[in-house]
Amino acid sequence: MMEYTHYTTLFSMLQALTAGLFWGVYYDVFRILRRMIHFHRLSVAFQDLFFWITSAVFIFFVCIRLNNGFIRLYFVVFALTGWAVYFATVGRFAFAVFDGIHRFIRRILSNGKRRSLWILTKIIYKDRP
Repeated sequence: MMEYTHYTTLFSMLQALTAGLFWGVYYDVFRILRRMIHFHRLSVAFQDLFFWITSAVFIFFVCIRLNNGFIRLYFVVFALTGWAVYFATVGRFAFAVFDGIHRFIRRILSNGKRRSLWILTKIIYKDRP
């Protein structure tokens, strides 16, 4: 068994913060999908349930793997801290960038649809007085 020193504790805390950051990115995938596709409330509830179950399993296995089979409370706390730090910093920026790109693409598609319909009506009704 490996000796548990202050350095291994610090390294484990940094790994927990990193796991929390990945956890935040994982949740952003769900947020982006919900922004692109409007789901029914029941579907959103199942997505949330899926997210929390898979997240709990992820954090459990990462905690077990990185702490030599031990579950340490500080690991979970630091993973939650990493998740919160992600949402307070990078998550806000990343979601704002995605939102801007999504609006831009939606505007282009909307304009293209309008222009295509205008061209089709001109072609179809070309010979009518």
